Amino acid sequence: MAIISKKWIVFTLLILTTMSTMAHTIYAPNDIPLLDNRFRIDPNTQQVTIILNHPSHAQKIVLVKPDGSKWYAQRHPPETVAWFNNRNQDIITIQNPMPGPWQAIATLNGENRIQLLNPTTLKVEKLPLKVYNKEYLTSYISLINDGQVMTDKDLLNNARLTVSLINSDKLSNDTQKSIALYKDDGQSYDSLPFDGKLSTRLFMDLTPGRYLVNIKTKNNIFIRTFNADMVVFPQPLSYKIEQLSDNQSSVEFTFVVDPLEIDPNSVVIDSLITGNNESDTKQLIVHLADQILENDTTTIKVKLPYKNYTYSGEVFATAIDGRELSFQLPEYKFEVARAPVKVIESTIATSAAEPTITDLESKTIESEEIEIAQTFQYLWIFVLILIVIIIISIFVVLFILKRKRKKLLENGELSLDDLSTEHLKPLEIDENNAKK
Repeated sequence: MAIISKKWIVFTLLILTTMSTMAHTIYAPNDIPLLDNRFRIDPNTQQVTIILNHPSHAQKIVLVKPDGSKWYAQRHPPETVAWFNNRNQDIITIQNPMPGPWQAIATLNGENRIQLLNPTTLKVEKLPLKVYNKEYLTSYISLINDGQVMTDKDLLNNARLTVSLINSDKLSNDTQKSIALYKDDGQSYDSLPFDGKLSTRLFMDLTPGRYLVNIKTKNNIFIRTFNADMVVFPQPLSYKIEQLSDNQSSVEFTFVVDPLEIDPNSVVIDSLITGNNESDTKQLIVHLADQILENDTTTIKVKLPYKNYTYSGEVFATAIDGRELSFQLPEYKFEVARAPVKVIESTIATSAAEPTITDLESKTIESEEIEIAQTFQYLWIFVLILIVIIIISIFVVLFILKRKRKKLLENGELSLDDLSTEHLKPLEIDENNAKK
């Protein structure tokens, strides 16, 4: 075995120590994390560097090999192992390590990781540093061995690819979010089965901020990871929805573009306006290149029936740096409602000024008084008509009774006793005879 020179060891340890103190870089691109103090080394590994962090006091680290033998900082083969330790960190570099499961016996904390020097690596294409909230990212991931894409079906059939994002401000399980799981099987977004190239589509539904992207593939033989920084920005396009006034069943969609992030003329908005029933759906496609932009803002008027709606859509655009984007707009629920009908009474304008609230109240009181007066007027007319009808009825009854008495007298059916003194008055002829 080759003997490691002291100069090379010191140089390597200085680089590793510097990397471990960098605040924004958590892992090197092909580091793998140390899980439960265990890790696996596959047969093709040429060199491994183990970085172990522990509480701030002297601690003896025990490294257990796959065959059960143990190494210590004071006892290890110096020709193949370089071991640097201080009060809170141990860095161990091993040439041609034994393949299989390894274990570190220690109380560990912080950013522990395993750095491999291996001809088998994970290659990731089209993974930008800057992305937007709710953006869809398409990336291509391959396993590379000695510069060639691995297409061994036996290896790829068992391999699983996971993509996770970790908040760079706080590295803990609470801030890690797994967003994808893929296989090289030609299904879902993968183009071809067992071609060694996995097509992934990531949905960046994340709060704006700085993240670490961890891509890992794993099977029964090896684990490979890829790590990269990523910054999530707010969406470069916003919108609002407002119903038009004057009781119209129309709404205005106002879109605002950030020209410092995307080219306004490249923006295409493919959206849906869905009613209470999903079958009641209207598609709205907007090409900003065909619209008039004022202060990077355009307004679209859409006529809709009165009801509740949900607006959703996807934006396709080109970033200022030339990268093609697609991101999902946040959903928005709104209602197209009928406005209350206003009753306006026509009056003779006495002034050019608009009526005040007091004027409107006085007009309302006057109209109520007029209505009450008209009601009383109709009531009096009804009472007078009723009185007239009663009087006429009385006269008719009296007339009928009088005619009936007269007929009874003429027929002798009525006696003198039944007559009043009015019927005993002397006739005019009797008075003339008496004078003679």
